[in-house]
Amino acid sequence: MKSIQIHNQLIDHPQADYLILAGATAVGKTVTVMQLAEQHDIEVISGDSRQIYQYMNIGTATPGAHLLEKVPHHLLNELTPDVVWNAADFYQKARQLIHEIMGRGRLPVVVGGAGMYLDALRFGLFDEQHKVPALRQKFQARVDAGAAETLWRQLQELDPEYAGTFHFNNHKKLVRAFEIYESTGLIPSQAFSTSLDPFSLKELFIVLDRDRPVLYERIDQRVLTMLDEGLIKECQDLLDRGYTSDMYPMRTIGYKEVYAFLRAELSESEMIALIQKNTRNFAKRQLTWFRNHPFDHWIDLGS
Repeated sequence: MKSIQIHNQLIDHPQADYLILAGATAVGKTVTVMQLAEQHDIEVISGDSRQIYQYMNIGTATPGAHLLEKVPHHLLNELTPDVVWNAADFYQKARQLIHEIMGRGRLPVVVGGAGMYLDALRFGLFDEQHKVPALRQKFQARVDAGAAETLWRQLQELDPEYAGTFHFNNHKKLVRAFEIYESTGLIPSQAFSTSLDPFSLKELFIVLDRDRPVLYERIDQRVLTMLDEGLIKECQDLLDRGYTSDMYPMRTIGYKEVYAFLRAELSESEMIALIQKNTRNFAKRQLTWFRNHPFDHWIDLGS
């Protein structure tokens, strides 16, 4: 890979084959992509777990038409919201795309904040071990007794990144998560980092960051901008298309709060404050994830 420059930092990793540009929501990944496009002939692969879905552009901050016209993007607006897209799907498709983009003589740039997706790309999927039939039966019995949603919310507290990849109606995945946790002491997203299938190509992994007050201010403003751009209408349109608010992608921050507002469970001001708060908390979890996983460069984008 040729040298790249990000925020006045010149980075030289000639052994790398492709670039991963990670960071918390609203940190400035899209602007950085635009700057990279001025230096290199790039194609972008979305590493976001929600931008793959159609009809959800505002709430997922999907890149706009201007950027898409300038830079080819992949894994955007490809699935309807009733389809579950997970780390296994991403790791297979992203690896294929990286080879194809390199074959065209361009630099693949994977952009996103879904840490588990990026780990699956780099390291592969979890080696299926630690199977304990007694534990599986224990949690299957709880699911059969109607406790699936309760268990899933417990998993959200333990491992929000992994819990966010599936709906609580996916009983097999839910039971497996607790089987892993009780048999290993590891939350699933940690256990899944143990892999026998590392990617044959070498990445340059860059994490973008900002001072926490600046990042939080950007998040709060982004929420207001999304609402100005029509987030509430986007949520209503999804319902009008026949998709329900309990579907996997629509339980995302920014959507679940709007649906609570549409059900008159929250006032408008409460909805806005809750989206901002939940997004800030999510950004904090993202940064914690990246700090606890291997990366090459941590770049502060400043104010």
